[in-house]
Amino acid sequence: MSGTLKPWRVACEADLRLHSEPDSIRFWRVYHDVNGDPRALFNYRFEHTLGVVKLARWLASREGADLEIVECAAWLHDCRKLLNAHSKVDTHARDAAEAVDGILDGTDFPAAKRAGVKQAILHHVGLKLSHRLEPIETACLWDADKLSKIGAASLVHFSCISSGFEPVDTAHILARGEHWIKLAQGIVDSLNTATAKEEGARRFRFLQRHYAQLQREWSDPMKESLP
Repeated sequence: MSGTLKPWRVACEADLRLHSEPDSIRFWRVYHDVNGDPRALFNYRFEHTLGVVKLARWLASREGADLEIVECAAWLHDCRKLLNAHSKVDTHARDAAEAVDGILDGTDFPAAKRAGVKQAILHHVGLKLSHRLEPIETACLWDADKLSKIGAASLVHFSCISSGFEPVDTAHILARGEHWIKLAQGIVDSLNTATAKEEGARRFRFLQRHYAQLQREWSDPMKESLP
């Protein structure tokens, strides 16, 4: 009977695409027509999740966590989150955890590990922690999600999505980036695992260099020489 079960990774990715693509089109209110198939200008939710999955696999292997729990939680942690949601209460972690059983039913994901997936998803929200998360699988998901928000890939994602929220220009992006650096420091200070702390410090230094360079390029050197 096990041969008839659907691979769980396939099911997770399919569910994510099913929800994220139309939500991205709703967010942009315009789309590309690719051979008759509507495609969002940029599917941020899917790209972010894919980045978290890659980091989750790496962290789990380095930290001795259960790879299936961490990776499955990474695939599904934002599976019911909406772009630019107008609700005053953020319930996306709870909504995602409640969706886990429906997504994994009929797949080869071990039933005994579903509770670990839900636990990790329920505790992945926030940019700062007051204490180290446990178990290690929950800690790895939090770290993977937050590492995905700092570094080179995060800059690409931010550049692609930012104009969907409001009109932007280079000065605006620079100001937002300099504000984000302050928040990113809190992320790095809150990371749970030794592996993530080391990588977080490396990525944070990169962010600082990036925005410092942007500031140098976008400042007006002529101002200093004008009378």
